[in-house]
Amino acid sequence: MIRGVVFDLDGTLFDHDGAELAALRKLYPSLLAEYGDPQRWPAFPEFAAAWHDSAERSWQLYVAGELSFAEQRSWRVRHVIALGQGPDGNGEPLTQDDVRGIFERYLRLYEECWLLYPDAIPCLEALANYPLGIITNGDSEQQRQKLRHTEIEQRFRSVVVSGDLGVAKPEREIFDRSAKELGLQPNELLFIGDNPLADVHGALQAGWHAVWLNRTGSQQEVKALTVTGLSELPSLLSDGLSDRG
Repeated sequence: MIRGVVFDLDGTLFDHDGAELAALRKLYPSLLAEYGDPQRWPAFPEFAAAWHDSAERSWQLYVAGELSFAEQRSWRVRHVIALGQGPDGNGEPLTQDDVRGIFERYLRLYEECWLLYPDAIPCLEALANYPLGIITNGDSEQQRQKLRHTEIEQRFRSVVVSGDLGVAKPEREIFDRSAKELGLQPNELLFIGDNPLADVHGALQAGWHAVWLNRTGSQQEVKALTVTGLSELPSLLSDGLSDRG
């Protein structure tokens, strides 16, 4: 029987991709004006995709211990600016102050665009009788700031952030910490998240139940119950999800 529900944050409750895209729309024109020949830059959709891909790659390097938290931010900026300067790399090399300034501008814009998905609050309210938790990979202060900014922090009995532990999803240790804080056994807990490896596989290998949140219509095959929005979760629980997944 499921007695507690734990959520991923980015891509599940919090619209990270939407905030990132909105911030980049504001940042892009200033980068064209300041760095390299604007005519040599990719169009905005390609620029945004490159930033997103670089962010994903630099984060993987950080989780693997190959980059520090500050270095993964710099890595992202340098990669995307090099893209804008053309295949031969023309343009003045970036100083560390340049890199820091660009990322700080992006971060400020990103924070201004923070929002929950529209289905987040109704789902949390529908599940208010369950002990609720968060497990999220990221910098502890930033992830907790997202919860405070969106005014949902008090809804959770437990918030576990990889930046506090030094281990990240899908490692079992981070799920074990959440179960301990909630005072429940793994087989009494359900985890829902948008990442098949970090969220679904991580939870299942820790002995939890898991639901994959597929907001994007991905055709990836994932061996878990799947929903396309959080509005589907309360009915799954009321119908006896633990007997079906």
